[in-house]
Amino acid sequence: MTTEPEQPPTAPDPTSATTTGPGAAPERADRPGVDLEPLVTAADLEELHRDVLSPSFPPEELESLESLVEGCAQGGTRALGVRRDGRVVAGAVAAGSGTPGEAMLLVYLAIAPGQRGGGIGGALLDAAVQTWVAESSPGLLLAEVEHPAHHEASEAHGDPAARLRFYARHGARLLAVPYFQPGLGATAARVPALLLTTLHVAPEVVVEGPLDAPTAVDAGPLRDFLTSYLVGSEGSLRDDADTRALLDAVGGPSVALVDPSDLASVPVGMAWAAAGAHVPEGDGA
Repeated sequence: MTTEPEQPPTAPDPTSATTTGPGAAPERADRPGVDLEPLVTAADLEELHRDVLSPSFPPEELESLESLVEGCAQGGTRALGVRRDGRVVAGAVAAGSGTPGEAMLLVYLAIAPGQRGGGIGGALLDAAVQTWVAESSPGLLLAEVEHPAHHEASEAHGDPAARLRFYARHGARLLAVPYFQPGLGATAARVPALLLTTLHVAPEVVVEGPLDAPTAVDAGPLRDFLTSYLVGSEGSLRDDADTRALLDAVGGPSVALVDPSDLASVPVGMAWAAAGAHVPEGDGA
C-alpha cells in the first residue's frame, strides 16, 4: 500500500501509507507536535476507516473494516490515531508479529480531508515510528510507496513524487527489490511498481555501511516478512515470475539499501503491469 506526503490544506496529504501490524498499541504516546492514542475499539477503528483511510486510498490498496478490526483484536495489527474536537482525524496502522528483531510494515499513514497540511503528517510519522520501535524493537520498520515513474498523481490520492520526498526527509531508504503490493485476497489484483522503504533499521541487521546510514541489511528478517505477507494476503505463495523475482532478490545474505535520489538503481516489481502489458500466458500473477 502507500503513503501521503504533507501538502497545503487544500491538497491531498501525501502522508497515506499502507500495511498490517503486531502486538497491542501502547496506552498512550505523547510526542512533540502530535498526541497519539491507541485505536482498539470497533467504534474507533470504524471512524478511522471511514473518515481517514477510505478517502485516502484506492479500493485495491484498502483493506476492509472487518479485516482491520479482526487484525487489531488478534494483535497482528495495531492502529494509532490523532483526535481533534473528539474526532479521529489522522492515523497510522502497522502490521507484523511484534517479535523483537523481526520486520514490521507501516500499512497506512493518512490524514482526513480538510485536516491535511501544517506538519501533522510528519509529526504523526515520527511519533508512530518512535512508538513502535520502543514497544516492539523491530529489526526493520518498512513502508510501501508508489514508484513515481509508474504511478500518476491524483487529487484524491496525492502525488507519488511528493510522497517519496516526504519519506526521504524522514530518513527513508529504498530496498533494492522488485516490490509490489500483494493482492488483498486470493483473487484480488496486486498493485505493481511499489517501492519498499526502511523507516527504521536496527543495528543488529546492518550488514554494510554505518549504523546511521547503512548500505545493506540482513536479508533474513525481510525474507521472512515478505513470505508471511504474501501468504497472509493472498492465501498461498504463488509460483509466478513476479513472486520468484521478489523472493530471489531477498534470497542471499543481504539486501542493498539505496538513497531515494538513486531511484533508477531499484528494480521495478511487476514492470509489465505498470506499463500496461499483458501477463505471459501460463505465468500470471
